[in-house]
Amino acid sequence: MITAGTTFGSDLDETDALVTDPLTLMVQWLPPHDSELRPLAALSTMGRDGLPSLRHVLVSDRDATGLYFHTDAASAKVAEIAANPVAAMSVAWPEVGRQLVVRGIVERVSAPEAAAVYAQRSRYLQLLAWMNTLDNAQLPVDERRRVWAEFDATHPVLEPPQRWVGFRVRPVTLTFWRGDAAGQSTRQHYRLSDGAWSGEILAG
Repeated sequence: MITAGTTFGSDLDETDALVTDPLTLMVQWLPPHDSELRPLAALSTMGRDGLPSLRHVLVSDRDATGLYFHTDAASAKVAEIAANPVAAMSVAWPEVGRQLVVRGIVERVSAPEAAAVYAQRSRYLQLLAWMNTLDNAQLPVDERRRVWAEFDATHPVLEPPQRWVGFRVRPVTLTFWRGDAAGQSTRQHYRLSDGAWSGEILAG
């Protein structure tokens, strides 16, 4: 099943210290793609009606270039990204008082890269990528489950469907929110300008 991430990576020894490379800190905060609990992120795009559009997605991976997620090419979010390739992603760890917000430019990854991620997905999520269609959604629940079980039984090995696609959010701003049970929460906010990052400490 889809899981909400509660696994926290690692932080700065001195949390008030600004860093020269916030992308490295982002990688430290997020668990790797093969973690038992992959982070669940809120993904915000610009709706085609001019209003913000929000949903949750699994963070497929993270590296020094950004955050990755994968989805169905027929989804609304893909149409919104095609029209306006910008997005924000937010991951929260309430148990440890941490939140990460990334805003940036969205880029599509190659088909081989997307296929590699599909191969690492759970059986449930692999099946979902095939079965999550409008036609199936409009079936009565018992029929939906029958169709799902039949497809599962007849396809022991699955390759990604053609509509399986991946994206990277390349950060332009990064915000690291930290709670403090003994005092006020704070944020480290970083902005990319002319290829260099600048940071500031803000109230939480």
